[in-house]
Amino acid sequence: MRIFLSHRSQNKPLVREFKDQLPRFLDSWLDEERLSWGDTFPIQLQSSIQSAVDFVIIFLDKVSLDSKWVKQELEWALAREKKLGRIFVLPILLEDIPSSDLPKELSERLQLRLSDFSKASVESLGNQATLALFKLVVDCLSTVQLDIPRTQSLFEMRNQLSAGQARLLGCIERKRDESGEITQRLIEGEMNQSHASGELFYRLESLIAQGFLEKRRIPEEGQFSYRLSDDLADAIQNV
Repeated sequence: MRIFLSHRSQNKPLVREFKDQLPRFLDSWLDEERLSWGDTFPIQLQSSIQSAVDFVIIFLDKVSLDSKWVKQELEWALAREKKLGRIFVLPILLEDIPSSDLPKELSERLQLRLSDFSKASVESLGNQATLALFKLVVDCLSTVQLDIPRTQSLFEMRNQLSAGQARLLGCIERKRDESGEITQRLIEGEMNQSHASGELFYRLESLIAQGFLEKRRIPEEGQFSYRLSDDLADAIQNV
């Protein structure tokens, strides 16, 4: 999952601290880390917001509402949200701001708030944002951009997965039983992670969304089982 962190420059230390609270597998876009010497600043920012990320988190205080760059990034992000037809812009308020002072597109949507600038408050905000992002992914995973073009075959796409996704998919491929399935608990044991782990949950759901896996609920056991999709199983068999 790729996230763009929009903020005014004076809030950069806070945004860095917030970024450090997010799980490592969330790919957070911070301009100082992603722009290279010689890049055209506005072109790179616009391209990233409109084609290279899944969500934009925008940090707002009273000063940032008048920031030229924050306004521009918000305009690009809202245009992208309209095109996607799903939630894309996620506001975080760094101080109390009357709804009437917020851009009209943000005034009626849920916002996360930083209670104060203490380390504990930033950690809490990072946890809230992580949980909210996972919920959004579950709600609209089918429309979240994927790193791999759909024009490729699943077998070709498999070679381009991240290391974590490839390891998980390989585990399911090796450990499936005669019916072709592997239980949730066996996956947790093999990967040494709980299903409640955000990282494992996200990787399983993203592999399902990309067409690699299918899952079914086992009612009597209160868990899921997973299997390779028919398309992937056929591709592997035909190699």
